[in-house]
Amino acid sequence: MRLLIFFIPFLISLSNFSQEKDTTFIKLEKGVVTAKTNTIRINALLEFAEFLYDRDFNASAMKVDEALKLINKNKSNINLQQLAKAYVIKGVVNRRTANFTKALDYYLKAKEIYLKENDILHLSDVYHNMAMLYRHQRSHNKAFEFYKKSIRIKEKLGDIHGIAAGYNMMGVSYRQTKRIDSALICYTKAKDLFSSIRSTEDIQRVNANMVLVYRDLKEYDKALELATQNLIYSKQNQKQHSLCAAYYNISTIYKKKKDYNKSLLYVDSSLIIAKENKFKDLIAKRYLRKSFLYNLLGDYKKAYFDYRIFNRYSDSIFNIENIKKIQVLELSFAFKQEKLADSLTFVQQQKEINLLTENEASKKILYLVLFIITIIGAMFIGILLRNNYKNKEQIIQTKFEKVKVQKALLNEKMLAKEEETKRLVADNTMRLKFKEELLERLKNEVIPIASNKTKQVTNSLISELQMQISTEGKFSELQTKIEEVNVGFDHKLRELYPTLTKSEREMCALLRLNLSIKEIMTIKNTSIDSVKSTRYRIRKKLEISSGDELESFIQKIV
Repeated sequence: MRLLIFFIPFLISLSNFSQEKDTTFIKLEKGVVTAKTNTIRINALLEFAEFLYDRDFNASAMKVDEALKLINKNKSNINLQQLAKAYVIKGVVNRRTANFTKALDYYLKAKEIYLKENDILHLSDVYHNMAMLYRHQRSHNKAFEFYKKSIRIKEKLGDIHGIAAGYNMMGVSYRQTKRIDSALICYTKAKDLFSSIRSTEDIQRVNANMVLVYRDLKEYDKALELATQNLIYSKQNQKQHSLCAAYYNISTIYKKKKDYNKSLLYVDSSLIIAKENKFKDLIAKRYLRKSFLYNLLGDYKKAYFDYRIFNRYSDSIFNIENIKKIQVLELSFAFKQEKLADSLTFVQQQKEINLLTENEASKKILYLVLFIITIIGAMFIGILLRNNYKNKEQIIQTKFEKVKVQKALLNEKMLAKEEETKRLVADNTMRLKFKEELLERLKNEVIPIASNKTKQVTNSLISELQMQISTEGKFSELQTKIEEVNVGFDHKLRELYPTLTKSEREMCALLRLNLSIKEIMTIKNTSIDSVKSTRYRIRKKLEISSGDELESFIQKIV
């Protein structure tokens, strides 16, 4: 009941809109019949063809062909604007019937005229149509390129309707490449712009595209509601292409809902319209859908035969020969533009394009040459990459050898330093032994026979000697302790703090043993200022704050 309430005003508005369309049809038909001059008649025919190609392709093609005949009648005084418009309509008719090569040929001819006439408004329309052609050919990157070109021009011209149409169609390409978020952004922009100029028909087109987005998001009720609106609208206005799409969209929704019989019913309705209007690419898709549905319903024989029909149509549209023809047309247009720079006349260029298009032998040679150039280029790039890889490998090997040599030299220096340390420790041990013997002699030989005054001085010397023996005893254990705590420490320091010098790393090792400045000064055989200066540099390089203790920080490095 709610759905019925919703559709009543919708149906009333469609009825009024349909009456307007009938009036437009009568007006356009009358304009063709009552035209007094060829120029007026051509304009009327082209307007009528534009109106019809969304409703009756055969009639649209006949009207534009009639206009072309009249245009070409007076070859000495051809109206280029009328000719270009006829080419665009022919392009649309051929695109809708999946004759993509012919469609591109007409678009490129129109593009050439608009470039020559510096008519950027109509040039942007050609870009839009070329984008739709590339989308049907599944060349989405090219489609995006041409949609954006068209939109940029229309933004400069302030053409709101054209901008909105560009975003609407670009949304289709985004959806087909599974970029749903980008598609929604484009559709929202298009709908807002169409709403700002109150274009009901175009809003309906956006809604038709939104059906597929809701379907992909699994919001089937929303999708079905919009698809049903679109179906009613397309029937009321006899829009055959839109009606064909509406039936197919509803079929898709029911397929997603796993109601395969209903899906089959709607795809059959879509197929009938596609056949009546010779929409080859749409016929192929409908047979593929039927094959899929029959397979799910277990009718494998029908599924097989429908798949064979799909293959036949699909091969006729997306075959290698058609792709080659499209590439030839693109190359031909680029070639013509080059010749324009050399000031060739329009007629000479047209002849060259016709020769390129009609001469199959020339095309084969061109593709063969391009293929050979591609292979040679690929081989050349391969050789360059291989040489580059070898050079890099050689540089890495050289660096590795240098590092190896430097490491060996560093190890030798470390071994020499260790030997020197051992020698110093041995020397210290000998001096310690001598002082211990001297202490014993002072105690045993001098003290017993010394006077009181001498005893006092001697006892003072004995105390100092004992302190030195105690300190030097600690130094004797230094080598062992350094070896115990310094395992891997130097390597870790170099890894974490590569700016530390060898002397600063040695100082870190001594600080790790918690030695005093005086002890380090004695071991390093240097001044107290030198030790303090080295500590300051270490703090700076290790980025230690003034509140932290240097020794504690170093001892935490594992």
